[in-house]
Amino acid sequence: MEIDVYKLAEKYKLTESEEMALHFILNNVERALEIGVRGVAKECYASSSVVMNLSKKLGYKGFVDMVYRLEQNLFKTENEFLKKNDLCENFSPELISAFLQRLKEQKNKPLFVHGVGFSHIVAQYIKDKLMVEGFFAMMSEYFETVENPAMESPLLIFISKSGETSSLINLCERSKKSNANIISFVGKEDSTIEMLSDITFIIKDSNRYDDRNLKENDFFGNTILFFEFLAGCYLKNSQ
Repeated sequence: MEIDVYKLAEKYKLTESEEMALHFILNNVERALEIGVRGVAKECYASSSVVMNLSKKLGYKGFVDMVYRLEQNLFKTENEFLKKNDLCENFSPELISAFLQRLKEQKNKPLFVHGVGFSHIVAQYIKDKLMVEGFFAMMSEYFETVENPAMESPLLIFISKSGETSSLINLCERSKKSNANIISFVGKEDSTIEMLSDITFIIKDSNRYDDRNLKENDFFGNTILFFEFLAGCYLKNSQ
């Protein structure tokens, strides 16, 4: 698992050598414990004092305390993501595998994310997340964009709490004629959008019939959290 430490480096005002040491420790926790302060310093072409100063800046008692605490935090984070299957009603390893394969095949091809109303905010987040991961992701409500004959095998991702959003159903139906692949995140099973999709995740929704989103609702938050879980799975499988 490759971990980016630039925010920690900025927060604790780490030197370049300290940042390099932290990066090594976070990505090689067991080895760091095995080789100790001097070993980590050698791996990072730095002195032992750099590693010790790092532990002090981060607020730990010493090197061993720092590594053990960091390991606990990493383990806790991974376990929290593993529990994200609680957010998806039809969660299965096979479904996750199919999603990851489809995403992998789309790496250098166009990818559209769509959502209406509150789902539009979720769609924007997912699009931005995909862009950060290097995907050619965009948002477009124009059918002509997807139906462009010059566009190679587009992938569409739909977010719909009801699974019955009329504008998305229309786009689904027209997209299928263009041999587009469709992945959907919906809050109800057996919906029209699910039936039109190649892969569907049924996201848990505490107020399934609150179509106007007047009450407390967790569908939109659950969708973002579950997509973060999927993004994490993708990164692990890409290494």
